[in-house]
Amino acid sequence: MGPETRRELHLRERQGAGEGFYVSKARHTSTLVALSAVLVLGGTAAMAGTVTPEPAAASSVVAVSQSRANADVRVNRSTDRLSQLARAKKLAAQQAAARKAALKRAAAKKAAAKKARIAAAKRAAARKAAAKKARIAAAKRAAARKAAAKRSSRSHVRSGSYPTSSPAKRYAESLVTDAQWPCLWLLWERESGWSPSSRSGSHFGIAQLRGETSTDFEVQVDHGLRYIKNRYGTPCNAWAHSQRTGWY
Repeated sequence: MGPETRRELHLRERQGAGEGFYVSKARHTSTLVALSAVLVLGGTAAMAGTVTPEPAAASSVVAVSQSRANADVRVNRSTDRLSQLARAKKLAAQQAAARKAALKRAAAKKAAAKKARIAAAKRAAARKAAAKKARIAAAKRAAARKAAAKRSSRSHVRSGSYPTSSPAKRYAESLVTDAQWPCLWLLWERESGWSPSSRSGSHFGIAQLRGETSTDFEVQVDHGLRYIKNRYGTPCNAWAHSQRTGWY
């Protein structure tokens, strides 16, 4: 090989080496660019993976906390409702017991009042029956006394004449009926003997009235007949009483 050939070969080698160098440099640059792009993309991706997920994680934590808080609120509300229901149930039971006790007291009071009314009615009926019995007995006694007085007046009015020898007797006889005159004659004959001046303690005159002050026989007869009428009704009733008791 001649010198030219060697120089040409050497030149071509250098050129080849230079081309290889340039090719290798271009490839290296392309590789760097590609790597940079990868790094950039990777970094962006990494940033998207690290920065972007952070709000999602925080949101998740917040959501969990909120869920727990909501659960606690629901539990508290449930507890409050249970407490309120328990208190309401207790209050209702107390009110029902109070109403029952009030009804029981009212029933007892009503029963006691009814019992008292029945007892009062029985006592009133007993008093009424006793009063009726007493009235009947009193009426019987009065009837018996009246019958006895009538019999007594008849038995003690003797048949015959009842002389009117004194002015007092004549005056008295003119003021009473024929049926009453014998009773009056016998009554005042026993009391004073028809004497206007007869005295027995505080009793004075024909009729022997207490507190009599007049000595006039007509006044004394008038007073005596008024007394008999007001107290006994008739001279015969007064005479019957005098026969039983000794006074009139």
